[in-house]
Amino acid sequence: MNFSAEMKIREAGPEDVPILAEMLHEAAELMVEAGVDQWKPEMFVEEAVRGYFETRRVFLLTADGHPAGLCTLQCGDPSYWKELDDERYLYLHRLTVRPAYRGTDFGARMLRFAEEEALRQGKLGLRLDCAAHLPKLNAYYQNQGFRFVAERDLNRSVGGRYVNLYQKTF
Repeated sequence: MNFSAEMKIREAGPEDVPILAEMLHEAAELMVEAGVDQWKPEMFVEEAVRGYFETRRVFLLTADGHPAGLCTLQCGDPSYWKELDDERYLYLHRLTVRPAYRGTDFGARMLRFAEEEALRQGKLGLRLDCAAHLPKLNAYYQNQGFRFVAERDLNRSVGGRYVNLYQKTF
């Protein structure tokens, strides 16, 4: 793979749903194969991905015109941040890089893009959540300058789905 490829990030639209769903499904399959309890392939059917456009903006990263990654941005996230939810921040979700492009800096480039988008919108910073049981991923976000804010148990009634909340303030 040519990692000096021309990389572009553009806002995706409903016409991109098939490739977005494919990329997310692919990432979820890899997680399941690796024994990582996070995303499940059945979460990413086209109908579910199409619903993203109702509550968030979706961005597609391409390398030489080929889909290589994606992320979503939204103005609030009460389901994860609860009483800490603050529309003065932009919230990042679904950051993924296709397997052929892993080991590049595409993930960091998408994070920088999201930070720039937050700045363009006059936000105080960028926020995200990360499964608490994934130390390498948590360390990655910390190495990108994100500060730990809180831990949440999203399934209090059954217990055990913990996420760490992170933010980078400008």
